[in-house]
Amino acid sequence: MPVGAITGQDGTIKWFTRGKVKTGKISGTDRVRVQSDTWTAQFSDETGTVRRISTNTVNRSAAERILAQHEKEIDRIKAGIITREELDKVQIQQTPLKDLLKQFQKTMTASGKSAAYIKLTLQELSTVFEDCNIDSITKFQRDTIDKWIANEILRKVRAINTINGYLIAVKVFAHYLTDIGVLGSNPFRTLRKMGAEQDRRKIRRALSPEEVDRFLQATASGKNYHRLGVKDRVLIYRLLLGTGLWTTELSLLTPSQIDVENCCITIKSAKTKDKTADVLPLRSDLAESLKERIESFRLESHERIFYYDKSQLLAAFYKDLKVAGIERVGANGRSVDIHSLRKTFGTMLAMAKVPLITVQRLMRHSTPVLTAQLYIDIEPVDMRQALESLPVYNPIFPMLPLIKKKKG
Repeated sequence: MPVGAITGQDGTIKWFTRGKVKTGKISGTDRVRVQSDTWTAQFSDETGTVRRISTNTVNRSAAERILAQHEKEIDRIKAGIITREELDKVQIQQTPLKDLLKQFQKTMTASGKSAAYIKLTLQELSTVFEDCNIDSITKFQRDTIDKWIANEILRKVRAINTINGYLIAVKVFAHYLTDIGVLGSNPFRTLRKMGAEQDRRKIRRALSPEEVDRFLQATASGKNYHRLGVKDRVLIYRLLLGTGLWTTELSLLTPSQIDVENCCITIKSAKTKDKTADVLPLRSDLAESLKERIESFRLESHERIFYYDKSQLLAAFYKDLKVAGIERVGANGRSVDIHSLRKTFGTMLAMAKVPLITVQRLMRHSTPVLTAQLYIDIEPVDMRQALESLPVYNPIFPMLPLIKKKKG
């Protein structure tokens, strides 16, 4: 019985809800029968079971046509023309794409996916479907997605990692459709993510030693930005340049991870990019600076050493870069961003003649090829200096007498 309902003498009741007056009749103890806004179809299926389904229409003639269609399908099943499983599969395939996305959302929620993950996945799917003009499941084909990928690479607007995020969403959705029988097989099963080396939209460069000094000096003499003080930013930049940590790893750092006595830092598995725990060496000056910060703020072992989010740090970084007179994008198209500090870390190690395998381990890469291709930025002048360091191979030939060739 609705709260605040008024009962009439003829057994009808009225109540107010969502800005409207609703009416109904009492049916049983404290229960109300309300007339539906849409028609309901009732029929017996092939097993004799009575079924009641909503037609989702307020038009009686349309509802009768829907009922007739169901009765026709039952007759086909009884005649052995089609099975119930085959009929259900056909009906699922005819389900509008927006309804399939709603079902997919419910499945992700039931499986324990986070609200942020679900929202991002649905946004990525909506973007791909809109770009590809996919409005029905029949248009959800591998060829269409392949053409979209090729077009995205040519446009050079979205980064490779961003495109890969869309591809993952497409594959997950296709896997779901295969599980519920909408797709006979997953056409995107062999779809592979693209490597970062394919990204021609943004080519990141390392900072030179002179630029690093200028950048840190400009930061030290600058202003407080977005609740990030001058000393905070200088220490953050020094750590990124001296450890190769990701900005997210640094933002989650706690005193329990710092071993000042042994000059090392432990990156917990839940905070690393590849979900593996790592123990990294730490320069003594950086270890001492971290110790001073922990003691000055009286931080507990579980408290974060730095409090910032990625957007705050990026905004401050670009302002410091501008004060230092360093262009974000050079004349050659190569750019500088916060991740350039990690690339600078790898490049400085290479310039210091640290073996590649050691650089790989310090940067926590799965292969030295990745380190050499993407995280070591050697300029032509550095290569010339490397050549100049080679010994000179120039033997001195003995003077031989000239022999004149006789005529004839």
